[in-house]
Amino acid sequence: MSHLHIPDGLLPVWLWVAGLAAAAIAVGFSLFMLRKVDLRKKIPLLGMMSAMMLVGMSIEVVPYHLNLSVITGIILGPWLAMVASLIVNLLMSLVGHGGVTVVGLNTLVIGFEGVMGYILFSIFRKALKPALSAAAATFLTLFMSTCLMLLIVFLGNIDLNIASTSELREVMESTPAGFAKHIIYSGGGFNLKFFAIASFAMGLIGWTIESAVTAFAVGFIDKVKPDIIGRRS
Repeated sequence: MSHLHIPDGLLPVWLWVAGLAAAAIAVGFSLFMLRKVDLRKKIPLLGMMSAMMLVGMSIEVVPYHLNLSVITGIILGPWLAMVASLIVNLLMSLVGHGGVTVVGLNTLVIGFEGVMGYILFSIFRKALKPALSAAAATFLTLFMSTCLMLLIVFLGNIDLNIASTSELREVMESTPAGFAKHIIYSGGGFNLKFFAIASFAMGLIGWTIESAVTAFAVGFIDKVKPDIIGRRS
């Protein structure tokens, strides 16, 4: 849900360039933190979780798609979760799931979910069972990442009148996007207030679904192979 489905040319240059720079720093720092870690057993997990995130982001559940970023952070740890976020967003941009220029911002948002999910899961796990800890961590993390996504949209000051939005205009003619078009966008500009309300309303459904999926998966892993969620980078 918090993945930015924004085509190239829509966001101001300073914003997506800053996003690319910040993402490069975040991924570079993650690789630095991994320099002394034995990755032989984690590389297969990195590939598996990246593939799962790709599948999740390609399937819509109501007006929402699963990111599976929190469970990726829980299984891989924060540093590999950031690397997985870059891999996934690069591949998604190549199939038109967001523009190439938005890769940096998307890497930060999805990477934030992996890192924060890992942190919250580690905190909650001290008092709660793994499945419940995963559910709580997922719900809170997705709420925070949605706020981050809204901040990016606000900073982007999106203008649907510019010529480079032909791709977005085509999407907005679809249903149910077309139904909401005149509410989300008025002649005076982008209706961020409504967009935020709609994002949180849909988010409540999506966060609950993803929390349940993550809780089930973590609960199952805890029973059959608990060392996977016990690994730390």
